[in-house]
Amino acid sequence: MVVKKKQILGLLIYLGITPLAHASISYTDNTANPVESRLGNVGLDASSFFYKSDIRGTAATTIEATIHGKFEGKIFKGQGDLLVNSFVTDQPEAVIESHEAYITTQDGLLGNHHFTIGRKYYEWSKLDEQWTMMSLWSPRYTWDQIHPESIGMTGVFYSYETPRLKILAFASPISIPERGTPIEEKDHNIVSPNPFWQPLPSQLNIMNAPTHINYSLMMPSLQDILLRPNFALRSRYEFDNGLWLSLNSGVLPIHMVQMAAEPFLDTATTGQLQVNILPQLPMRNINTAEFGFNDPNQDWNVWLSASYEQPFNFQNKTTWLNPIITPTSVFSAGTRIQLTSNFWFSGSALFIHEQPFTSASSLSDVKVNLPTRFPIKQAFKVGGNWRFSDYTQSNISWIQDLEEQNHIVSVDVQHQVHHMPITVGAGTDIIIANTAQGGVGQYYGDDRLRGWFKYAF
Repeated sequence: MVVKKKQILGLLIYLGITPLAHASISYTDNTANPVESRLGNVGLDASSFFYKSDIRGTAATTIEATIHGKFEGKIFKGQGDLLVNSFVTDQPEAVIESHEAYITTQDGLLGNHHFTIGRKYYEWSKLDEQWTMMSLWSPRYTWDQIHPESIGMTGVFYSYETPRLKILAFASPISIPERGTPIEEKDHNIVSPNPFWQPLPSQLNIMNAPTHINYSLMMPSLQDILLRPNFALRSRYEFDNGLWLSLNSGVLPIHMVQMAAEPFLDTATTGQLQVNILPQLPMRNINTAEFGFNDPNQDWNVWLSASYEQPFNFQNKTTWLNPIITPTSVFSAGTRIQLTSNFWFSGSALFIHEQPFTSASSLSDVKVNLPTRFPIKQAFKVGGNWRFSDYTQSNISWIQDLEEQNHIVSVDVQHQVHHMPITVGAGTDIIIANTAQGGVGQYYGDDRLRGWFKYAF
């Protein structure tokens, strides 16, 4: 969930495109994969929901445009992209994002050493790769909240790589919150054009009487949002027999913006309940250890992950209803196996233990089911990838929230038109839920069919 502010958007656009400002754009026409080799692409993504709802329409259509760029020099090289998503149904709204936009030293210039500045994506943990709703290390782009995308961190990177040892260090004076779901205050309510936005309640029973709620979005200063220094360090060692070990440590922001609420009854004027929505931007210490095995024939792999996160730098006033943010242990394990020549199976399990939350709130008469820092605490995920040909593939995944006993099944098929820069696809998301709680249950009733079309130029 991301708050809307024009100054922040402008700064993020600047950060996203600055490394490409003086780059010469080039591409090659690769007939085997014409879409990925082009300068960019533009397309439509349409969703049709199975069920009607009072809080969204029965359909949502998005236009998407992406431009890619890269350059090569004697000392430096760089690449990046700029992505624009905009709704063309209901409320028009656009979000600009960049998965990567960086400059790095040329290979071999400094031996095994590399220096990089900008936004660059690295695989910091296997858990983040499998459970994208966690954003434990890498931030996400959340335009499609059911299928968020991992993106790179923004700052300065140093890497040292040998065939066995890989060291990565990151530091930045700024922290950019996750973006993709724009929200704003409108007519004393918090709204978003995103169909997956869960609106806040419009009234609450106080003393057995329905009371209307007026919301106000209390934005932090731009300095408080961005000026949060952070750093991270990763070391990975790969043994000859396929075993590997990775150790991470860092001080990072919680990438997802957390929302606290400050309610008070305006008895002097309107007699309505006023609620100030206060975005919080906490930081955390995080340590992760992972080890696994990669089969030398690349037929299968297995991995285990353990992390401990300790948040700090967030407020918890007695007049606030706070999100639940406590020291947390995160454990996960997974595997990927090639079962046939064109089918890969993947599966993983997740267990999260949050320390009990002690609220400082003096609002004992107000009962609100506040979300936790992690949308899923106990779950497993299985899926598969079929490559029917060089041009057609399909993916399927099934996530079960074991704590809430909710399920989500996603299937998609994508085809690239032979010898043409056109890609078409279709998919579906089915939510089977017992409750409307948790990372799966919150989308109860949002079952949908999807279709998309992209043209590369």
